[in-house]
Amino acid sequence: MATARRISSNMAALSFAELVSKLLQFAIMVYAARQLDKESFGVFSFALAFSFIAVIFADLGINTYLIREIARDKKRAAKYYGSAFLVKTGLAIATFFLIFAVLWLLGYPQQSRIVAYLVWLFAILSSFTDLSYSVFRSFERMGYDSFIKILRMVILTALTFYVLSNGYGVVAFSLSFVVTEIAIFLVSLSLVFSRFIKPVFGFSFSSAKSLLKSSIPFGLAIVFGSVYFYISSVMLSKIKGNVEVASFGAAYNLVLALLFVPAIYTTAVYPVMSRYFGKDDVSLKFIFIKSWKYLYMIGLPISFGIFLLADSIISILYGTKYASSALALKIVAWFVFIKFVNYLLGITLYSINAQNGRMSAQGVTAVFNVILNFALIPYYGFVGAAIATLATEIFLFVVYYYYTSKYFFRHNFLADIPKPLIASLIMSLIIIYSNLNIFFIVPLSMLVYFTALLLLKAFDKEDIGLLRRVIGNEAA
Repeated sequence: MATARRISSNMAALSFAELVSKLLQFAIMVYAARQLDKESFGVFSFALAFSFIAVIFADLGINTYLIREIARDKKRAAKYYGSAFLVKTGLAIATFFLIFAVLWLLGYPQQSRIVAYLVWLFAILSSFTDLSYSVFRSFERMGYDSFIKILRMVILTALTFYVLSNGYGVVAFSLSFVVTEIAIFLVSLSLVFSRFIKPVFGFSFSSAKSLLKSSIPFGLAIVFGSVYFYISSVMLSKIKGNVEVASFGAAYNLVLALLFVPAIYTTAVYPVMSRYFGKDDVSLKFIFIKSWKYLYMIGLPISFGIFLLADSIISILYGTKYASSALALKIVAWFVFIKFVNYLLGITLYSINAQNGRMSAQGVTAVFNVILNFALIPYYGFVGAAIATLATEIFLFVVYYYYTSKYFFRHNFLADIPKPLIASLIMSLIIIYSNLNIFFIVPLSMLVYFTALLLLKAFDKEDIGLLRRVIGNEAA
């Protein structure tokens, strides 16, 4: 396999950027939760969830489709980019009228609508920035991607902390996101045009039609994924109010922040797996099997740790006014390790041209999630939303596994379960009985977990050989 070093170098760049940006993003959300009253934080959380659902209609999978296609034929990058930019502009205009109508029909108060419009504008601009990411990633030059992400979060952190510390409120807080993304979009655009491609903007109805037709399976999958990812907050806002949204968001934002780990990994392997499909199936299966093992091995102890430390985590980060969120955090903790594996299954379906399978999987999962939320939220509020979130991720795993087995191959994942599970249980005993401060118990439990994995011989010769090749800069 000739790509271990390339994947590792791209992962290193992405890991650093994601770590910095996710830490700053999480710091912003925690600070906002503390500085804003619970109602205002709930309004922002609703606007964020609503906008992330709405903005998908302004992308329809174009960004994801471009990564795969440019990775396979870089000579057409400029043409792909120009067509995509113009199509996304038209979709963005149409989406604005859609969200205006939805917010008006649902009768949201003026402040909620203003915040939703601002956050939607931020999300739209981010979608165009992501178009630049598609170019960086398809050329496997993730260093540019990393630079943009870090720059965005540095600017955003400075602006939002200034706004919140001076008590300007939720509208000014939302406006900070828009101002930041305007600057970031312009920087990303200049990098694309100066380092990778020359702009080719020419609208062709046939080209636009072909682009949309090809990207729609990606887009619908993302639409459905966004629905089950964020619809709980939107439904909570209408059924139970913004205070419940804030309680759910405090727990959910924490686990979402941890998803940078599988996001980094799958972003790095996606163009590689796309290239291997149909050309080197042995290497493709090797990447898949090892990726499954590593993502599960990393995600499982995180779920155990969050579940056991939920009360302390909520208390330290949010204070006593969010104490009730600890129960929701304990529930969604188990969402984490399942999501780690689902990231891989989803990106694999894209890589092997089975995007219709992923679209179908996320479609039925979105319906399942909405039904569960309707059933649980009226009776259990944000706790019901947490239960629906966990159950939905389990359901998605089952459907994803069916499609990857059908279109790719059936991986016997049961063999991967015992050793990380035993190591996680040993780690859990340390957490329960050590009585140490959380700042000491977290690094100690990590050390115990990986020591247990080594003693259980969870890493085989292939794992060790792969690590040596990566570190030694050898061709794998």
